[in-house]
Amino acid sequence: MSYQVLLALPVTAAFAALAYRLGMASPRGVLGGILVGVPVYAGLGPQGFAVLVLFVVGGSALTRLGYDRKRRAGGAQEHGGRRGARNALANAGVAVLCAVLYALGFSEAFSAAYVAAIGAAFADTAESEVGQLSRRPPRLVTTGRKVQPGTDGAVSLPGTLAGVAAAGLTAGLGLALGLVGGWGMGLLVALAAFSGTVADSLVGARLPRLGNEATNVLCTLVAAALALVPAFFVA
Repeated sequence: MSYQVLLALPVTAAFAALAYRLGMASPRGVLGGILVGVPVYAGLGPQGFAVLVLFVVGGSALTRLGYDRKRRAGGAQEHGGRRGARNALANAGVAVLCAVLYALGFSEAFSAAYVAAIGAAFADTAESEVGQLSRRPPRLVTTGRKVQPGTDGAVSLPGTLAGVAAAGLTAGLGLALGLVGGWGMGLLVALAAFSGTVADSLVGARLPRLGNEATNVLCTLVAAALALVPAFFVA
């Protein structure tokens, strides 16, 4: 544990600097990334940090996918796709809490909840970024009505499939790194992560003024809670 604490800041700072150099994060995003990465590395070690890196790198790659087309449609991420501090904290705040609670010895189940929260953030990003590239207009999750891409609560088949893949990939990595106990729990974590995005879409459709950051927090919170309950019986 002590070596994890000692390495947390230099490892996180080095990755944040690289993310900035590669255009994945804004200057404030670097600070947000450090605030997120340090407790994650200190609490869950390189395994937990690797799951976070998957989300950051994978999410950035999907943001850049067809970026010019998204920009012309008005749905592209601001600042050339560079993520800011608010985005980092909204997407990973719940995961950080899970990592801290795990490190404090509350329950090993919080490692699975952590993976589910990161998986939900990755799946939500995948659904949004890939969905914008669909040739067919998305539909509002509550009514099925066709809406403009980027509308709160809008879903599409390509976006949904991308979300499922992102949730499964995150759960699979967590399983391979020992953060998730067994294949059955891995499947539950993937389902929890995807369920978080469903909650995000439902709330976004019903309460569009709530804001993207607030729904991101809700998305990851639902995923963590859904994974936490069965993980308590496995841990």
